[in-house]
Formats: sequence, structure tokens, C-alpha cells
Amino acid sequence: MNFDKYADSYDAGWKGTKSARFYNDLIREVEINTGDRVLDVGCGTGTVLYYLASKTDISGFGLDISEKMLDIAKEKNPGFEFVSGDCVTLPYEDGSMDVIMACMAYHHFPDQKRFREEALRVLKPDGRLYICDPRFPWIIRTIFNTCFKEAGFHTTKRNASDFVSSGFKVEKLTKDLYVQVLSLKKDE
Repeated sequence: MNFDKYADSYDAGWKGTKSARFYNDLIREVEINTGDRVLDVGCGTGTVLYYLASKTDISGFGLDISEKMLDIAKEKNPGFEFVSGDCVTLPYEDGSMDVIMACMAYHHFPDQKRFREEALRVLKPDGRLYICDPRFPWIIRTIFNTCFKEAGFHTTKRNASDFVSSGFKVEKLTKDLYVQVLSLKKDE
């Protein structure tokens, strides 16, 4: 998918009270401490980092494949570091991040297993990973996964199982009608 062509209008779909509520609800779910190094994989226009920074003082890092999305993220979050890259070769040192986020991005990752391995490598020993992804009823998920071969929509149970088999432990699992949030830690 070419996200560059959606960059200029991307935030328009996320404006208003419903999206603010979504982000504020998400921020309540994550454990962020002052000074944490937070990486947002598939950061898009940097909105998640923007909301996290409003909660506490963090060092923010964003990674996305879209240069245009990153340009907007840099404007929105001066002082944070944004780089172009993909989810299967995270350009960060081993054990360098306190928190990794992937919000509404995980289902786009072409190699989810490789991302899980990379997240495990980049997180500090007590690091936390948060996956926020759509939670569709089975019929919609089946249609998406059939029509769009690159779609990676899975059940909450399957996502949790995949992360556990990759070396994470599930700390908390939150789900509502359309969103699932997996709160994970390295299983040391």
C-alpha cells in the first residue's frame, strides 16, 4: 500500500472528539514513565507519540515506510527522531527501547513474526510492547483477509498466542467492539 498518497489527508480522518477519545483511552492503557525511550513502529503522522508526550516527558522515536507521513510527524513532534524504514529490520540497537508501540499498524506488517523477533531484540529487558489493532467480527475479518492478501487481521487470541510463542508474556488484554490492545512484556 502506498501511504505517501494518503499522507496529506490522513489526519483528517482522525480529527474530532471520537478520535481524541480513542487516543486518550489508548494512552490510559499504556505504562509510560518519565524519560522512557518510546518507539512507534508504523508511526504514520506521529499522532500516538504526540499524545504520549502530552502525558509525560519521553524520548520519542518513530519509524514508517512513508516519507510524506514522516514529514508531517516531524512537524507535529519537534525534538523526536523519525526515520524511514520497515518493521522487519528495526534500525535500533539491542535493548535500546523501554516501550514499543504499533498502533493500527500491525495488520499491515508483511512479516509479523520477524517484527516480533525485532521488537524482542530492541526492547530493554523490562521493556513493554503495546499492539493496538482493529478487532473485527469474524465475517469482516474473513472478507478482508480473503480480498486483501496482504491483510493481517487476526483474532485477539491468535495475536496473543503469536506473541507468547515469540518470547513475550501478556500483561493485559483489552478489547472493545472494534479495537484490541495487547500489553506485553519480554518474558525473561
